Amino acid sequence: MDAVTLTAFADLLSDDLTIHADTDIAGPASLGQFLTRARAVDDDRELLAVAVAVLRLRNVADYSVAAACVAMERVGLPARKHVRSGAAILAELGAAPAVAYRAARLGQAMSDENLVAVVRGLRDGAVSAEHGDAVASGLGHVSGRVDLSDDDRRKIVHSLIVQTSPARVREKARAWAIKLAPAEGDDVEDGYVPVAERDDLNEMTLNRTDDGRVAVTIDFDIVAAEELSAALDPLTRPVPEPDGSSDRRSAKRRRADAMAQVIRTYLSHSERPESGGVLPHVTLSVPAAVVMNGQVLDSGAGLGARQTISIPMSEDETAVPWLGFGGPISARTAELIMCEASVALALLDEHGVPLNVGREKRLFTPGIRKALVLRDRGCAFPGCGVPPSWCDGHHVDHWGHGGVTSLDNGVLLCRRHHTVIHHGGWEVFIGRDRQPWFVPPADPEHPKRRREPIRSNARRTLTLSASAA
Repeated sequence: MDAVTLTAFADLLSDDLTIHADTDIAGPASLGQFLTRARAVDDDRELLAVAVAVLRLRNVADYSVAAACVAMERVGLPARKHVRSGAAILAELGAAPAVAYRAARLGQAMSDENLVAVVRGLRDGAVSAEHGDAVASGLGHVSGRVDLSDDDRRKIVHSLIVQTSPARVREKARAWAIKLAPAEGDDVEDGYVPVAERDDLNEMTLNRTDDGRVAVTIDFDIVAAEELSAALDPLTRPVPEPDGSSDRRSAKRRRADAMAQVIRTYLSHSERPESGGVLPHVTLSVPAAVVMNGQVLDSGAGLGARQTISIPMSEDETAVPWLGFGGPISARTAELIMCEASVALALLDEHGVPLNVGREKRLFTPGIRKALVLRDRGCAFPGCGVPPSWCDGHHVDHWGHGGVTSLDNGVLLCRRHHTVIHHGGWEVFIGRDRQPWFVPPADPEHPKRRREPIRSNARRTLTLSASAA
């Protein structure tokens, strides 16, 4: 079957499945009509038969896509199309990146003689692409940890391919790796390194979820894991709430906050030696249609007088601030980043072309930061007190709202409580005593109740009397 015949077949199949689903036509009913008009009980057997056949077609199609990816790599098509790989071509043609790269992995697996059963199942439509990819990855997981003979490989593949789901395949592969790993005390060849100590098996994945968050999975050797634990340990300890109650964060939340702090500290110190310095490499892109101080910003406008970050929806329903790696963010988070991060603020036109890139004009100077450290002695949020080197400099009157960069407009906050100020309903102001004061969120059950200001952590006492500070 050549490309022309295959295209005609695809058109015919597409028409039969969909085009006449809701119309009356003479002659035999199309598959689309049958699926639309299927009746309970009477058509149960036919429906199951259709599902089996369609799934088989899908599996065969996935096999053909993998084979096409291999063929494109073999003839050098990616280079001529100026892309990196066959998977990149598939992605350009509309395949989801995960599907494209899975096809590329399956294509590579076809050349492994130990995976003949998998390839045969894919070709016949009995094995799905997801299942075949899991088997190939499972075999790689075991062979990366244990030296396997060809007989071992075939035995493992046979046991993996009969599992009921990709998740079960992965579980079985881990079980094989544990079972075949040399036990302590066994005679092992010189130079053998236990699996727990092999850094060549280290892996880390970052998968973006549907809501824009990132799920991170880390598989570390024991030494790297120990170093990670040592870095996180002092930062995962519970911090009392402002009222003295226990830290309400779960252990997972504290661990995640600690990891984020370690990353920020690395970025702070990787290019700049100051303790608690600026955060490089954060790029915030704001469309040129952003309204600032009631006016649409143009390429020559400054940012100092901005009142809010808002987007006129009539021009572009998706025109929102973007991070270089993370994608779209809210205006509140954009303001949070602008407080402390070394932001390359790119103003973009409606075509995404940079019009202007702002300079680092918002950051507290070393002299002002030293004064903040002397005054606040760490995170000023009540009950916290995290060391100054872990803190951001927060503009009380936001820089984008016209606030100045000065001691009387700044306060030190750890990233957790910096986020609380921007997102959690808390407020901070500089009192007449030139010290930071914090105002808790309104009580939903008593919205009119006075919100009593609380002193900064360095000035907390057992009484709220101002004279006791």
